[in-house]
Amino acid sequence: MKKLLGTLIICLVAMPAAAQDQMKIMVGFAAGGVSDVLARIYAEEFKKRLNKIVIVENRAGGSGTVATGMVSRAEPDGNTLIMLPGTHTIIPALQKLDFDPKTALTPINLIASAPNLLIVRADSKYQDIKSLVDDAKANPGALAYGTSGVGTTVHFMAVLLENEAKIKLNHIPYKSSGESVQAVIGGHIPMAFSALNSALPAIQSNQVRVLAIASEKRSELLPEIPTFAEKGLPDVKSDTWLGLAGPAKMPADVVGKINAAVMESLTTPEVRKKIADLGADVVGAGPEQFNKVILTELDKFERLARAANLPQQ
Repeated sequence: MKKLLGTLIICLVAMPAAAQDQMKIMVGFAAGGVSDVLARIYAEEFKKRLNKIVIVENRAGGSGTVATGMVSRAEPDGNTLIMLPGTHTIIPALQKLDFDPKTALTPINLIASAPNLLIVRADSKYQDIKSLVDDAKANPGALAYGTSGVGTTVHFMAVLLENEAKIKLNHIPYKSSGESVQAVIGGHIPMAFSALNSALPAIQSNQVRVLAIASEKRSELLPEIPTFAEKGLPDVKSDTWLGLAGPAKMPADVVGKINAAVMESLTTPEVRKKIADLGADVVGAGPEQFNKVILTELDKFERLARAANLPQQ
């Protein structure tokens, strides 16, 4: 009996330590998506680099905001994180939230980004951006384009192109990027704005042609594709990024430790290949730079939403 009681006391004393060694990475979408896969990659990395037991928890809902709200209310001890999607800076322009997206989280590292691009069918008459823009100017509102939905990064990319090129297009929202890509392949719409990772299989199988990519520089995955800036449209910049964040007011040393583990992982060929296999480019922007991206984009998408007369629900 004494032996059993002693064992029980040891277990109870050990429980807080065990709990402290456990980390949770929240994902605001169902399992199998890009953010979920990247979260699981880092569950393995943190197990090795931080000696943590890491659990990935999927809490879909509200375009990712359900999980974000949960993390914002968690203890800022570094044991609850979120694989934050780029939609974090778009959703506030379209719907009211129960948290402030500028202050609710502590940005840790913007890990990767899938640049957005403009595709047409492989046999399309549009050989470059100029030919498409010229046609749109000659036929205002006639040219249809597909996206993965209203208020997505690719929808705002189309708004950026309309503003920059001074054209008017006809938006056809689909339920996913995959559906919009298939609509282009099937000849139902002449073009689609898509994240690179969603369109990559169709690009690799030569079913679609990429006219331009909306990144600062050419993508390592498609080095032959020009940027919009190279084609005289420098303000058409758009990507679908993923990064790690935690609750607000995380201690600087805790943030620094997690950020260092991410940066170390990004130097390894194994992790870089896994990210490339997701159709994304490695970024590795630390806390200050990541925070700057979030604040800049929140303001940008708010302006674009109002300019496009998109209502806030």
